[in-house]
Amino acid sequence: MDLDIRPASDYPLPELTQLLNLSFENYLVPIEFNLIQFLTMLRKDSIDLFSSRVLLMDDEPSGLALIARRGWSSRLAAMGIVEIKRGLGAGQWLLEELIREARDRKDHEMLLEVIEQNEYAVRLYRRCGFQSVRRLIGLICERSVDDEAKPLEEVDLREVGKLISQYGISDLPWQLAGETIAHLNPPARAYRKGPAYMVTSNPEADHVVIWSLLVEPSARGKRLSIDMLKNVMANYPRKTWHVPAIFPEELGNIFEVAGFEREEISQWQMRLLL
Repeated sequence: MDLDIRPASDYPLPELTQLLNLSFENYLVPIEFNLIQFLTMLRKDSIDLFSSRVLLMDDEPSGLALIARRGWSSRLAAMGIVEIKRGLGAGQWLLEELIREARDRKDHEMLLEVIEQNEYAVRLYRRCGFQSVRRLIGLICERSVDDEAKPLEEVDLREVGKLISQYGISDLPWQLAGETIAHLNPPARAYRKGPAYMVTSNPEADHVVIWSLLVEPSARGKRLSIDMLKNVMANYPRKTWHVPAIFPEELGNIFEVAGFEREEISQWQMRLLL
């Protein structure tokens, strides 16, 4: 079996979208992108198609690795191989090539998130030197809160992104970092109540994703984050509220107090120093 890689930038975007979907076919969680969703991910997560790689097995496109870049950090945003080509050792070969290229770029670190229950992938990343930073969890709430809906102040997503960079956890997962939040566009929303802030996907949709919940340091310890969360939910009743499985486990209690239940799928946030 002959293995090779080519820059993802050599391929049309519709072909990359299709290859991404094929590379995650029958995965632990459903992954299915259309072209618009793929383009949104590229922009929001700073994915560099020139540094991303298409895996060729005997000259046939058989896998995809998406590399996001910011400064001296790279993130393996996705890596998968088409189902009929899995289990042949190409995954480790591809990962080692990606690490080598990151070192050649003089990157300082490579980051990724991997589903904890995907034992094969976890072993692969640890074998290649990645270490766990923290567990990431997801939570869900499918009932309305009983609180009175108080008026919401909407603010610019970029403003909240700056505040997350200033006041948030310094090593937040890439998708929750201030730079990522600042690249969200409406219909995503950002709200403020005094020193408390919350970012969501489109709250008019039936299923709403919570991307951020932040309180400025001087006001912490007063349950303002829980009050903010409940107020936003009260303003948009009869929705399913979802915290994706990229939230640090240590922040989960905030949502559980508000009636969220923890999901079964969790992830490891991992880091490789280069």
